[in-house]
Amino acid sequence: MFSFIDRQILVLLVEPIKADLQINDTQVSLLTGFAFAITYTVMGIPLGRVADVWSRKYVIVSSVTVWSLLTIASAFTRSFTQLFVTRMGVGFGEAGLTAPAYTIVADLFPPGRLAFAMSVFVLGGAVGSALSLMLGGLVIGFADSLGTVNVPFFGSIAPWRLVLIIAGGTSLLVVVPLLLVPEAKRHHPEHVHPDSSHSAAQPDHMPFKGVLRYMQRKKMFYGLFIAATSFNYLITYGSAVWFPSYFIRVLGWEAATIGITVGLVGFVPLAVGGLFSGWLTDRLFAKGHRDISIRIMMIAGPVLLLLNFVIIYAPLIQIKLMAVALVYFFGAMYAVLTPTAIQLATPSPIRSQVSAIILFIMNLVGLGLGPTVIALVTDYIFRDSMAVGHSIAVVGTAAYLISTAIFLWTLKPFSHQVITIVDEQSRETLVEM
Repeated sequence: MFSFIDRQILVLLVEPIKADLQINDTQVSLLTGFAFAITYTVMGIPLGRVADVWSRKYVIVSSVTVWSLLTIASAFTRSFTQLFVTRMGVGFGEAGLTAPAYTIVADLFPPGRLAFAMSVFVLGGAVGSALSLMLGGLVIGFADSLGTVNVPFFGSIAPWRLVLIIAGGTSLLVVVPLLLVPEAKRHHPEHVHPDSSHSAAQPDHMPFKGVLRYMQRKKMFYGLFIAATSFNYLITYGSAVWFPSYFIRVLGWEAATIGITVGLVGFVPLAVGGLFSGWLTDRLFAKGHRDISIRIMMIAGPVLLLLNFVIIYAPLIQIKLMAVALVYFFGAMYAVLTPTAIQLATPSPIRSQVSAIILFIMNLVGLGLGPTVIALVTDYIFRDSMAVGHSIAVVGTAAYLISTAIFLWTLKPFSHQVITIVDEQSRETLVEM
């Protein structure tokens, strides 16, 4: 949850940051996307390796500390370059959270209960996204009422800088509770060996080259899955960055108003959508529908495309907000089922590294390119900052349609991969009993 607050809070601060630092939409997109994504994705792989061979808990604790301090540091930057560097630091810190956390959840729950368990975990981050809008809106409103604040030793602090200090400081509060969480027991199925389907003498920790060889052997699943989710992430992250600016520029809303309103509108649908998708996936998975997580994501894509058009082109604000609520509902399904599918289709000893590799590509495309592609369309095709909604619609149409088509091709290899993993894990459980 706190990682999403530190990650997403910047989208509400686009306009004051642009004015303060004298930058354009493309530069803003680099701050909200590429600067974070480059370290988040690149460092995710080595940190995933560390998590597979060392304590996942301490990797996560270190990560929380780093991203919190860098979020605070970003409040004191005075140029585009300085803010770019601190955003890279936030990405570095958050790189050590996602992959290790996914594997802990996967080791705590059997395959038949994994989707719902993952939905509860992922909803923490998704709720953090909604809370970042609500709390960010409240803090922005409070900070705006104070105006510029003079702080000893630091001088004048603008409202948007105060928001970042509060966000980073809040995240630091979770470090101590995390230290009290015990490490989950890892499972070590036999078929994880990179060159053989069964090997009783394999080591507990596969070398990174072995992980890549394993994924290469299973390229029909991993390749298609990565492609489909990458296109989805491109529009998901891109629209998340620019929809607040659409409301502010085109509809004339204040940042505080949009943060509070959209956060409140999306909070409940987000929680319901995430929990429902987890429950439904577990229920149908138990009945033998091994590809259900992919099928749900495949169906959600066209629905989200339609809802984006409603948000942008509906004539009434009430209709727009209803569509926002439904975007949170269906978007939560993607957030829950993407990591669920990865864990179901990947052996336990290499889940952190495989998750990190997949997240590397997905986030490089989504976080790194999503906001920038939309900004480039706005700046260089429409050449009008008020056309940001049209840019979201153009990019969203292409991304969602391509993603849905690739998900359709992913169904068969995913089912085969999951059946292999689940059968092996079931045999392991029987041996332990």
